[in-house]
Amino acid sequence: MLPPQARLERDLIATYCVDLPAEADVNRLAERFAVGQSLGTWVEVPGITEEMRRAYQAKVVSIISCPAVDLGPQVPDHVSYVISLAVPTVNFGPDIAQMLTTILGNDASTSMQCKLVDVQLPDDFAASFGGPRFGIDGVRELTGVWDRPLVLNMIKPCTGITPEQGSEIFYRTALGGVDLIKDDELMGDPTFSPLVERVTAYEAAASRAEAETGHRTVYVPNITAQGGRLLDNARRAVDAGAKAVMVAYGSVGYGMLAEVAANAGVPVLGHYAGSNSYYEGPQSGMSAGLAAGFFPRLAGADLAVINTPYGGYPIRRSSYLDITHRLGLHTPGLRASMPVIGGGVHPGVVERYLSELGDDIVLAPGGAVQGHPDGPAAGIRAMMQAIEAWKLGVPTDAYASEHCELSQALAAFGYRKVGD
Repeated sequence: MLPPQARLERDLIATYCVDLPAEADVNRLAERFAVGQSLGTWVEVPGITEEMRRAYQAKVVSIISCPAVDLGPQVPDHVSYVISLAVPTVNFGPDIAQMLTTILGNDASTSMQCKLVDVQLPDDFAASFGGPRFGIDGVRELTGVWDRPLVLNMIKPCTGITPEQGSEIFYRTALGGVDLIKDDELMGDPTFSPLVERVTAYEAAASRAEAETGHRTVYVPNITAQGGRLLDNARRAVDAGAKAVMVAYGSVGYGMLAEVAANAGVPVLGHYAGSNSYYEGPQSGMSAGLAAGFFPRLAGADLAVINTPYGGYPIRRSSYLDITHRLGLHTPGLRASMPVIGGGVHPGVVERYLSELGDDIVLAPGGAVQGHPDGPAAGIRAMMQAIEAWKLGVPTDAYASEHCELSQALAAFGYRKVGD
């Protein structure tokens, strides 16, 4: 076992939570696990040398019991442990797919039922992944907005509409001054709305609205698809005029997200759709902070849609804050990703989100825009008014007394004060 303070520049430090019967030999299991995640065998086989073990075998860094009991009579029936391994990065290199294969499980005979909760990378190694190519500053430069949170809407209905029908929704929404409009994640490249036709129609709608408002709304098409079609979709969308693209990384994998980020030449929005299976198991998979925060950022998402506890999904507040923390945590060589707050967003919760996260975020209302009593442009203006209230330090409901669109939105969707 390495001493607890060991942090080798050549190693990734992977930390796991595991629950074991009190009588289990945690040291032996952790050591077998370390071998299984590297040399990958639980018995002696010809060819393994001491030099190989030193260079390629993972090692146990620390084992911490929770509760921290040390005397036999005090031990409960089951004990939870936090186990950290040092895994040589030479085993997988800057390839996120192979890295995840290494730290999330290998040979069943040497593995444990455990949950990956933290990953620490050497600075130079983290930088070698590239991360976001544009990051927060690049997204702000694209939109031309530097002094407030961005506002994003998604086209509703989600599917079943033609490019012409969708472009009319786009136009009416863009008149409100929205910064970004994306496809719903359910809209891919169907026969009733082919990707290139949709990009062409929506970009034309953006130009129509810009001629009236002076503000250009950026369209973010969903290019999610299997295999090589994903990269082909990225190329076709950008060639048709798209200035950003969206990928559901939970469906295509972090490795494919990394390929898009490296080759698209435009900012990439990573959508969490399909990623819940990565983190919902209490004793398997990984933490939400890794699944929806650290790994999308490492793979190159310039923007990342995240879930919150205020929209109906039962994610814990601490997990949601961990996701946003990992998207922006200072990491040498990696730009920060911009959190996109989705799911149940409306003007009545703007104050809460901005108070918790600051203004380097994207607020992504859906139904609260398209369902505003006075239409989508009014829905966007209501969001902007809620943001203005926060920047002025005025409670949202007080500001609504002098702003019609905001007042209508609060009446329709409610108001959640900070602390409620």
